[in-house]
Amino acid sequence: MPPLLHKVLDVAIAAALTAAVVFVIVAVNSFLMTRGGAWPGFRLWYAFISRPDILGTMLLTALVTIAYVMWQQGRRPGR
Repeated sequence: MPPLLHKVLDVAIAAALTAAVVFVIVAVNSFLMTRGGAWPGFRLWYAFISRPDILGTMLLTALVTIAYVMWQQGRRPGR
């Protein structure tokens, strides 16, 4: 697998994991509400995660994290 594709895959996995954690938080919170449940929790999560600013923030955070890790690995002594 080419290194660039590997980094793109890392970013996609990080964004998917973030979306999954947000889903768990919203779903559990929805069950605790009076008119909650699985379906209202899913709709609330989907409305939140579909916003372009939220998607952009997730992807930007993943990109910056991957770039920082790559930069730190390049600065290690002995390379």
